[in-house]
Amino acid sequence: MIHFLIWGMSAAMYMPAFIALYSGKTNWALEDYSHIYFILPISLFLAWRKRDVLRKIRLEDKAKRTGTFSGLALLISGILLFIFGWRRNYDFIQILSLVPFLSGLIRYLYGKMVLKELSFPVAYLLFLVPLPPAILDGITVPMRYGVSFAAEKFLAFAGYPVTRDGLLLSIGYREIYMAPACSGFRSLITMLTLSLVYIYLISAGRLKKSILTFAVIPLALLGNFVRVIAICLITFYFGEEAGQGFFHNFSGVAVFLITILGLIALENLMSGFMPEGVSVKESKDE
Repeated sequence: MIHFLIWGMSAAMYMPAFIALYSGKTNWALEDYSHIYFILPISLFLAWRKRDVLRKIRLEDKAKRTGTFSGLALLISGILLFIFGWRRNYDFIQILSLVPFLSGLIRYLYGKMVLKELSFPVAYLLFLVPLPPAILDGITVPMRYGVSFAAEKFLAFAGYPVTRDGLLLSIGYREIYMAPACSGFRSLITMLTLSLVYIYLISAGRLKKSILTFAVIPLALLGNFVRVIAICLITFYFGEEAGQGFFHNFSGVAVFLITILGLIALENLMSGFMPEGVSVKESKDE
């Protein structure tokens, strides 16, 4: 019963921060954070599907699941981070504190084996953290310049009359400005959050999963590059309204398809010469 009380108090402590975040009063309101709304539900689902193995661990390891110094230290550090973020009104630190807080609380209440089983669902919550605008700009601005430079070189190589002035591409008489959405950050972070869950759930060894994880970044960037090139060509042939209208929004599907199909193709390719790992679904959770 005391555990339910502790978890209820923990939820009440973070509730105001989540209400502010989900109501769009923080950096989450930016379009680069469109992925955050499914992070918490997915994390809870991944923890819930572990219920049988967690119950088994608690029954077998009941004598060893009492509090430890490491768990208490993590818990206290999480609380101190939360208080600091709350007093300074730093959303970044408040939400970041959730990971050490939950890790310490789980370790302290249930033991290291339970924390080990829940390590991915807890670490997955890091994608909830809203980066400060200065850090976000420091990431997206170079990405925008990079994609505009690559698009210019590709279109010039293909024989199109293209020039570039910073973030402004001129193709013939058409002009295309590389807005923040063209940086690829949103598609990269969204595909990373989805792909990591897919990689976590598949039956594969650590090496194979590591390769697939690192492959997500170039695949997502490639998908965004294809999207930008397609928008440039649509704008060149059919005008700005066509390029910036329905196709601009729909073209995000290209990023999703290229990343997912690339992961599936890479997984199938590696399956031919890499041994399969233990099935997460069947061997660990049942």
